[in-house]
Amino acid sequence: CSIPSGYEKNDPLEGINRQVHQFNLALDRNFVRPISLTYVAVVNEDIRESVSNIAENLSTPGDVANNLLQGDFESAIKNIGKFTVNLTLGLGGIGKPAERFGFGGEEGDFGETLHVWGLEEGPFIVIPIFGPSTGRDAVGILGDLVVDPLGPTLTEEARLFAYSIRAADVMGKRGVYANSVDSILYDSADSYEHMKIIFLQARRFELDGAIEDDYFDPYDELFQD
Repeated sequence: CSIPSGYEKNDPLEGINRQVHQFNLALDRNFVRPISLTYVAVVNEDIRESVSNIAENLSTPGDVANNLLQGDFESAIKNIGKFTVNLTLGLGGIGKPAERFGFGGEEGDFGETLHVWGLEEGPFIVIPIFGPSTGRDAVGILGDLVVDPLGPTLTEEARLFAYSIRAADVMGKRGVYANSVDSILYDSADSYEHMKIIFLQARRFELDGAIEDDYFDPYDELFQD
């Protein structure tokens, strides 16, 4: 893939990153990809959608916490309403009736919160299992575990259920968008470089809203609800 104009490499850890990328590729090829394709083939689409809805609702309290930390009180209030309505009328999040009532604010994560606070992006990093990230977002992953208000309220059984639901949702997305993901990971001349460019541009667009005119993101559908 060609490197877009204005693209910043920002990759001082490239040697280590490439090794981790190869580990993640092996994990995907031998475990994640076959399981995700089987999951999509076997599990009914309506059930997969319900799982995705529950996973989204479980992430909403974390959105609220980051909304508040970013000073976005309007989104925080809307997301509290979204979580409450979907938890009750939506039977634990299986359905999404909050959409019909107009509830729902901006999503948020702690990496975004750090960006709002002015922390620099930091170097590009590939994290085992999690995949591409930045120094700031790597800290954000840990921060999300701390600021999630739902976490301390869950029993061990409930926490296991929440992790299982989120994992199933990830598998579902990997299976549904297998062609797009495979084209990046297995069909490009340099999957590491291709992945890096796509991730950094998509993340910078998500945070700053600026992007090159000729940029196309084959992962775009993965970020849509």
